[in-house]
Amino acid sequence: MLRELRIRNFAVIETVTVPFAPGLNVLTGETGAGKSILIDAILLIRGERAQSDVIRTDAETATVEAVFDVVGNRAVAAGLEEAGLAIEDDQLVIRRELARSGRHRAFVNDSPVTVGLLERLGDHLVEVHGQHEHQRLLEPARQLELLDRFAGAEGLREQVAQLFAKYRAAREGVERMRAAERDRAQRQDLLRFQVSELDAARLRPGEEEELRAERMRLQHAERLGKGLAEASALLVDDQDAAASRLTRAARLFRDLGRLDPGFAAPADLLDAAAAHVEDVLVAVRALRASVDAEPGRLEAIDDRLDALIRLRRKYGDTEAAMLAFREVAARELERLEHHEEIVAAEERRVAELRSELLARAGALSEARRAAAGRLAALIQREVRALGMERGRLEIAIDPAGPDEVTARGLDCVELRFSANPGEELRPLARIASGGELSRTMLAVQAVLAAADRIPTMVFDEVDAGIGGHVASVVADKLAAAAAGRQVLCVTHLPQIAARAQHHFLVVKGVSGRRTRAAVTVLEGAARVEEVARMLGGAAPSDTARRHARELLGGR
Repeated sequence: MLRELRIRNFAVIETVTVPFAPGLNVLTGETGAGKSILIDAILLIRGERAQSDVIRTDAETATVEAVFDVVGNRAVAAGLEEAGLAIEDDQLVIRRELARSGRHRAFVNDSPVTVGLLERLGDHLVEVHGQHEHQRLLEPARQLELLDRFAGAEGLREQVAQLFAKYRAAREGVERMRAAERDRAQRQDLLRFQVSELDAARLRPGEEEELRAERMRLQHAERLGKGLAEASALLVDDQDAAASRLTRAARLFRDLGRLDPGFAAPADLLDAAAAHVEDVLVAVRALRASVDAEPGRLEAIDDRLDALIRLRRKYGDTEAAMLAFREVAARELERLEHHEEIVAAEERRVAELRSELLARAGALSEARRAAAGRLAALIQREVRALGMERGRLEIAIDPAGPDEVTARGLDCVELRFSANPGEELRPLARIASGGELSRTMLAVQAVLAAADRIPTMVFDEVDAGIGGHVASVVADKLAAAAAGRQVLCVTHLPQIAARAQHHFLVVKGVSGRRTRAAVTVLEGAARVEEVARMLGGAAPSDTARRHARELLGGR
């Protein structure tokens, strides 16, 4: 339920806070006072598209904020949980911030969210019925939605929509496979060549880096060989080489140790140094072997590097990337070589999905046909209560096409109406009288309101074109709809205003050369005066005031 609506710098509203309550809440005021601006603000909270031109002239931003009591609203709780949000103290605060720069933002409990989330939450918080909804009700697709809602078949309809999406995707996939049949052989030849070329190359990760290092060594083989020879001479080959000097020094210290044991200790260290020299000599011999490559090795390395470069240009920047390319190509080649088996399997899947889709769509059609008669009877009863005593209404369900299934199922639905005896039933869109259309739409909304459990319903001037006894009936219908829930109604009818538990007056005035709208809660004499104005005009008479008090019944 909507507890409070706060608006700042929105259209002609500078700042206003409206405290709504359970039951029937009415908004009245002169034409153009700004009543529908409040409805526009609620639509923004529901996720309606934001426009910068609604920002007040002297402001850069506008804010609309709504506080909802959502205790027991499981659908809202589930939607918030899916979005990673939580309800705090059974309250939900939704805020839209509009900027003249076009960078609008949305928040739920101060957490930034998408407008899509507001739309999903709005479906379980507020339903708005207005002149725009009248036009939507003329569309067969909207009529089908309303029948499904009344039948409690929305879950089944969602299943049909999901199955249809899967079926269509699978069918289009098979069609693409068949259409690509001519290109398959060419693709197979290319893939076979690519896999064969990569396999023949015997790629090994890191090979190119190793080859380049070996190539660098062979290119400088003469200089490296000379360096190794010189190092070998210094260590062992020359008469005064390091190895022989270390050996002689160790022998000298051992001889001295026979005279004094303290002089023998350096001999062990010199033996260790000689061992390290020997290790170095082993490394030198290995390096000398790597430099002394067989004839033609350098040319072989260059040829291999050229081959790797050519492959790299076609298949990837590294050996690992080229091997990954080979694996992908091999898998695709395998699929193409088993193309007919894959297509046959996909065609079986398409057939299975179609069978399941038709079964679900058939169940949906049965639910619709079972509910159509009941819904038509209820709407017809409401139509007659609204002054069209001989009105007739039926809900026609026709096939969408020969064995044709869509995301909505197998059916086309159309509301057909006749206001007078002897007239044929015609689609709602062909009803000539605006008054008849308005009352028929109100009857549809009254029935759906009774069947729907949305906590807050908003009616924006749905009473247009009616008056007299019918106005009292409409007031009764709105009061009945408000039993156990919250109804907000923008109205010009005193009969409806008088039935409300809560009355708000919207006024517009000019101050300091600026137009400002304000909202006032009416009680007591102020409410009598407003209902009298609705009855008798801008300057109500005492008679109008007495009539207003009678309508209010002491409220």
